[in-house]
Amino acid sequence: MSATLKISTRVRRLSDYIGDIENGLLQVPGFQRDFIWTIADMLELFSSLKMGYPIGTLLLWKPDRSYGENAKVGPYFIPQSPSNFFYILDGFQRINTLFGCLINPDKTSLSYDSSLMKNFRIYYDLKTEEFSLQRGNSLEVHQIPVYKLIDNKETFFWQRSLFDIPQEEAELYLERYEQIGNTLLSFHLPSIDINGGTVDEAIDIFWRLNSKGSQISADWIVSARTYDIHDNFRLGTEIDNLLAELRPFNFGGIKREVILQCIQSSFGQIYFEMKTDDVVNRSDFKSNALKTIQSIKKAVRFLYEELLVVDSKLLPANIQLIFITEFFNRIPEPSNDFKEALKRWFWQTTYSNYFTILSPSKRKEAFEHFLLFIDGINNDPFYNDRPDTPFTVSDFPGKIHFGSVRAKALILLLLNYANGFSAINFETTDSVELLYLFYNVRNEKGDLFPASVIPILEKNQVYYSKSTDLSGLLEFWTDDLSKYFLTEEMANLYLLKDDKRDLKLEIIEERRKLIIEAERNFAMELGLSYDSSQSPSNA
Repeated sequence: MSATLKISTRVRRLSDYIGDIENGLLQVPGFQRDFIWTIADMLELFSSLKMGYPIGTLLLWKPDRSYGENAKVGPYFIPQSPSNFFYILDGFQRINTLFGCLINPDKTSLSYDSSLMKNFRIYYDLKTEEFSLQRGNSLEVHQIPVYKLIDNKETFFWQRSLFDIPQEEAELYLERYEQIGNTLLSFHLPSIDINGGTVDEAIDIFWRLNSKGSQISADWIVSARTYDIHDNFRLGTEIDNLLAELRPFNFGGIKREVILQCIQSSFGQIYFEMKTDDVVNRSDFKSNALKTIQSIKKAVRFLYEELLVVDSKLLPANIQLIFITEFFNRIPEPSNDFKEALKRWFWQTTYSNYFTILSPSKRKEAFEHFLLFIDGINNDPFYNDRPDTPFTVSDFPGKIHFGSVRAKALILLLLNYANGFSAINFETTDSVELLYLFYNVRNEKGDLFPASVIPILEKNQVYYSKSTDLSGLLEFWTDDLSKYFLTEEMANLYLLKDDKRDLKLEIIEERRKLIIEAERNFAMELGLSYDSSQSPSNA
């Protein structure tokens, strides 16, 4: 710790923090992430205040020099102070909510963004004793904007309106008003104040404080370290924008750390071999990061359209996205031959459960081998350190769930098989729906049989009728149903009347055999070994 760094603590009222922000004594550093809380998050914060629950500790930092300021807190533009101010390092989402809602827009001298103001119009309902967001332009007498609850003059004016309602009701509202008002006015919020020191020291303190609590995101740290080095570059904002662009592909929920790992891996080594500090300090970090973000978009579109991974929850392994992103980093416009080789690699790594069974050192070798393929030095992107021993496909899944690579492999095969292994158009497909041939037929554990699943691409609904049970397909047999691993024999079985046989289970078992045969043939084409001892009990 440098000699100039000092740490102290304070506990102050909410009104003190609000006054400091209004006077420019609390600032938002340029590398701070944007406000991302939802209305539900904001209402939850006020509910915690009402119940007297602690809402955490703020981390404030008085730097030796400026790191740029974000001039907006809530919808308000706050004055910029050349000196004697603290940056808000931790607690910005809370402070943004509190300041944006508790400042009286009719009394403050601050200007504000009117387009954002509607998101901060939270009121307290004295009748229901709940916080809500104001929708219209007017409120009932029992609905009080939260900024009025901490303003004595506003309290006086509101009391005059009580003459128009029954006395008993007025007394109840007054009691509740005073109670919630006193709670907000007396609420104390602690802060840890860092005086002086470097940005790295401030971040290190932040990291240590959060190591056993809510985790600070790695991209936030990178944003803080690169903001000054790389021309005010905010990686966190770039990731926010990327995730927004990936939402139509149902990839908006991909973990932020995976995106950072894609960027780290763009420097020639797999991410876990690259120290964050070494990457951040490179002069080409910003350009590489921006290039990689564009490649992630291409990788996601490739997964979606070429392999029918139409949702991030269907991606068998996050590391596959890292490899494919680097592919598009180096080959922005690949030939069909390259794309076909990449698709084959995806299926090989999926059906072999490749990245689960490989050790970190083997993953590193697999990445190096993959880069040699991209550079045209070898013809096969799939790495096997024991080429005489093929990877083996594990047993047919006993249950469908998105935590299983093997279950995802089955779903993706069924989707692609039904589509003739052809590409789809992003514009004509929304998502995937997991339906079942017999939704009410389950095993002794109460689980649906995997051999009963029929994944359907929405907006491509030839037979899809918003029912989780598709047994009705068997009543109107056509040859086209074979793409769902259904046969005319199954349809005939379904129409039989035989109380001595469990015909639905027989149909599921026949369908399982067909799927296993298709998987076996597919695995052989991929150069994988398929266990022939799969038992009927795994249906």
